[in-house]
Amino acid sequence: MDTKAIQAQSPAAPIYILRGHGSAIHALNIYNQNLRLISGDANGWIVIWDLITKRPVAAWKAHAGAVLEVKGFNIGSGVTEIYTHGRDHKLCVWKIRAEDESFLSKTLPVLVVEAEQECKTQPWLLHSLPVNALNFCAFSMAFVNSDGLPGLPDHTTKPETTLFAVPNAMDSGGVDIFHLPSERRISTIPSDVSIKTGMLMAVNLFVTASGDLYVASAYEDGHVMVYCHRGALKSAVFERENIINNPLKWERLYVCRPHTQPVLSIDVAPSLAYFISSSADALVIKHPIPSASSPGYIPTAGYKEESPLKIANTRHSGQQGLRIRSDGKLFATAGWDSRIRVYSSKTMKELAVLKWHKDGCYAVTFGDASLGSSSNPGPDIQNEKKESVAAEQRDYSLATVHQQRNLKVQQTHWLAAGSKDGKISLWDIY
Repeated sequence: MDTKAIQAQSPAAPIYILRGHGSAIHALNIYNQNLRLISGDANGWIVIWDLITKRPVAAWKAHAGAVLEVKGFNIGSGVTEIYTHGRDHKLCVWKIRAEDESFLSKTLPVLVVEAEQECKTQPWLLHSLPVNALNFCAFSMAFVNSDGLPGLPDHTTKPETTLFAVPNAMDSGGVDIFHLPSERRISTIPSDVSIKTGMLMAVNLFVTASGDLYVASAYEDGHVMVYCHRGALKSAVFERENIINNPLKWERLYVCRPHTQPVLSIDVAPSLAYFISSSADALVIKHPIPSASSPGYIPTAGYKEESPLKIANTRHSGQQGLRIRSDGKLFATAGWDSRIRVYSSKTMKELAVLKWHKDGCYAVTFGDASLGSSSNPGPDIQNEKKESVAAEQRDYSLATVHQQRNLKVQQTHWLAAGSKDGKISLWDIY
């Protein structure tokens, strides 16, 4: 048989399996230019993995309940901030310096006996906010600079304001907006009493280039909505007196009920032109994000159901943890049937089904695709590579080897998936 035909028929296989969690993986995030992976499990444990060595660089019990979400960001000078949200109703911010990795505990959760679960060498806890976790709805966050425009850590400075969206504690369909570093709740988007949406199941907070603040939300009854606050939120807005006297005003720009079962996850495209939802039903749906110039809906006067951009019936119910890759070309879901499915964001067609786990999958994450190598490098890049190879032949130092390994990891198109079996599969696709 032709070798190419055999390769075409061979199922994809993970390039590595990370073992060490003693319970289901609920959250994953790749950060630090694809060099670090952070994972959170059902017992509240956080593990940071080095994607070069595939070994842990830190492990600690961050929450008394299951971890709902994790995020990691470099904020400059070798400092990383880790954001974790647990079922113990806490949203925590941890600080890790580069030198801290040498003494932080690396004992994996599966090896820790119950009496030793409180790790003494956990990272520095910067903030601990009391937030609602009854909904199983994870937080979403956005950085805002002093002018109220979107900001992301650029490895040199950190935006002075961080906003979080979480479920409201009293109103199961409401959304709270919290502010750091003040640790205050600055706004609430109440549920619409005319629409019995049930609990908030997923939320995504983001800021547009013009400074408008958006919240995409999804609910237990299958509804999805988009809210907007017009106008940039400058630093002065977050002062206590201003927030009390001038509460944020929200307009509902989009409402749709395309799902027949609870929505499990949503994610917003990097272009901010659309978002995608997945549910306990078999549908994966692309929704528009209306411009802030669109008229808002008035809840007391009823509402008009909008139409989604595209509906894909995958015939596989129970897909969650949906994530869109940084280049916007692909998105992936974690399936209750233990499969990881990869789709085209443009056509919504299924591109790949990845199977390795024996139990259901709950979380997926992509690496930064912009760091991947070009498939057709130009002459300048080719010359640089030739010069680099020549230099490598002359220099076999440890620093050179380490640099090569870093570059290879950074250029890998990572897809990580976490399962109920406590294992994390690492894939290199597209």
